[in-house]
Amino acid sequence: MSAKRSNETLDEDKSKKPKLEDPKYILPKPVTTFPATLPDRKKNIEYIVNLLTKKDPSLTTPKLKAIEIEYEIAKKSSNATYKTIFRQEMYKLSKPPKPSPKILSKHEMKVREMKILKEWVIPKEKLIKFGYTMEIPKSEPNEKITRECCRCRTEFRLKQQLEPTTCEFHHGTRQKGKYICCLGDMNSTPCSKTNNHVYLLNTPGEKQALKSFQYTTDIFKTKSEYKVLGIDCEMVYTTEGFELARITAIDYFSSKEVLDIFVKPFGEVVDFNTRYSGIKEINDSFLSWDESMEKLGMVMDSSTILIGHSLESDLDIMRLVHTNVIDTSILFPNRWETGPMRKWSLKDLASKFLSRSIQSGEHDSSEDSLAAIDLVKHFVKKELDRKL
Repeated sequence: MSAKRSNETLDEDKSKKPKLEDPKYILPKPVTTFPATLPDRKKNIEYIVNLLTKKDPSLTTPKLKAIEIEYEIAKKSSNATYKTIFRQEMYKLSKPPKPSPKILSKHEMKVREMKILKEWVIPKEKLIKFGYTMEIPKSEPNEKITRECCRCRTEFRLKQQLEPTTCEFHHGTRQKGKYICCLGDMNSTPCSKTNNHVYLLNTPGEKQALKSFQYTTDIFKTKSEYKVLGIDCEMVYTTEGFELARITAIDYFSSKEVLDIFVKPFGEVVDFNTRYSGIKEINDSFLSWDESMEKLGMVMDSSTILIGHSLESDLDIMRLVHTNVIDTSILFPNRWETGPMRKWSLKDLASKFLSRSIQSGEHDSSEDSLAAIDLVKHFVKKELDRKL
């Protein structure tokens, strides 16, 4: 038989195949479970027919399809469960089909993520409100020979700072009238004691007098491969105040640590602040200030988006003026719940949104930086899911 003849035969067979047509009357298919009376089943089939024709007016055999749907419900039901199962199935049938989620390539996902991150960069005016240094300040050295201890509020002479004394204080902040370190109130006995008083450089002018601020646009001119970095610094107390001792940077997209360096302070160390810094000594691995800035400039430039928690402190301690900032203490949990005088701690944010416990021992700049990154990723994912 020729191929042509064979095709003609197939076409004839298809034409002979009876075309499905809806029955004139609705008759439920018999089942052995006796789920409901025949009139009730017929009524339910009619309901399904109406539902099907509303969803798809072009459907040619709605009765046949409705009979089959009701049959599948009836054969798995008893008289006690039929009504419930029918309602459940009708609810599913009446819901519009969910659109298939769009599957994005890694590159497309990164482009979309980057777009959101750029939108979340905090405007300069808002950064200023939250204490960020956005201009090079005028140098204003503090000429006083005394300082107030930032821990116990005792006034002491600078030249006697390294002489052993007694400094008693609460190392935790106060929340709802209680110190979080020991749950003591304002009149409770301090829970911490050290042998030296320490102080802070309180104003941008005082900080400028020790080491000048610099615009990242002026010093980081080599284009970096990293578009978004999580960054965190650790500090120690010295005879020159509170100084930079460690910088850690983590790439947002890979979560890999791209920089972790230790920095020699200008003054003599009075207290390593180990509880928070994790640093216990100065050794040969510590870089000079200029070397540390050179290393930092290898992984970031002025357009790099920096992610951190209360990043104004880190940028100040590095003496950097940088405009591309995402600060988790400002953005999260949302703009109505935060303010310059009311910010969530990184520890609380990580616990609430990441179910992660951090800062349970000595602080680690790598752990803190990654926590800030993962917080941003958590909210970016919500935003992407909403838009897809």
